[in-house]
Amino acid sequence: MDTIELTLTIPPAAHAPFLAELEEPATGFVQDDTQLRAYVPAERWASVDREQLEARLAANGHPDALSIRPLEAKNWNAVWEDALSPVRAGPFLICPTSVDVPPAHADATVLRIDPKMSFGTGHHATTRLALRLLADALQPGGRVLDVGTGTGVLAIAACQTGAGAVLGVDTNPDAVRNARDNARENDVTDCVTVREGSVEEAPDAGHDLVAANITRRVLLGLMPDLVSRLAPDGTLLLSGLLQPQRDSMLAAVRDHALALDAEATEDGWWAAQFSSSSSS
Repeated sequence: MDTIELTLTIPPAAHAPFLAELEEPATGFVQDDTQLRAYVPAERWASVDREQLEARLAANGHPDALSIRPLEAKNWNAVWEDALSPVRAGPFLICPTSVDVPPAHADATVLRIDPKMSFGTGHHATTRLALRLLADALQPGGRVLDVGTGTGVLAIAACQTGAGAVLGVDTNPDAVRNARDNARENDVTDCVTVREGSVEEAPDAGHDLVAANITRRVLLGLMPDLVSRLAPDGTLLLSGLLQPQRDSMLAAVRDHALALDAEATEDGWWAAQFSSSSSS
């Protein structure tokens, strides 16, 4: 047994509190019009209080809405992200290598992404939100740091829209291999470097854009390091956050003398862009 799949048969309007409750143990979510599915690694299953979860569902008018099944080890990103169909996010179209670009998206900047064992095909709102903000935040020729790069989708998008050099880092060796493969597929290996590790792999400051699409807990712990890698007028882009976490994240960022420049929401998730120049 590798992963536990929790299926909550509830409408989208009811997702937010359960996303918040499962944010820590779960490593992936799939949301649609009838269900919320969460994927919890077996070693984290003990931290999930099933009885409390069922009681909250019943109290909210959804008795018998929870089903649980163990899943064997496999490519869980393909499960989390559902069908690997092309997905539009702002000016970008995230498209598997096996799928033709639909004519309706001929104007898009195409990102060829095969997820393998990593997160980030665009089927999750956190990736789409980050890409939309990235499109407006990026400076041509700028230096970019992508923390928790996953498939490398943000790093590749940055290069495709004019970044001079991008460093993607991830603590998962499978993600590192996947991101490198995707960089080759998109012909951006002269622009994207991928290293195994975290922020310590980018010891110097001076990045025009630092992006991180991770969980709130990890972002809070990394905040001083993320900010320290910014150029004086750099931009910090954060995603992977639930809408109810907005106020606490704004407070954490303000402690580092950064100000909110832009924000976006989708499906109960929130992403934001900050800069030091606007707070001075």
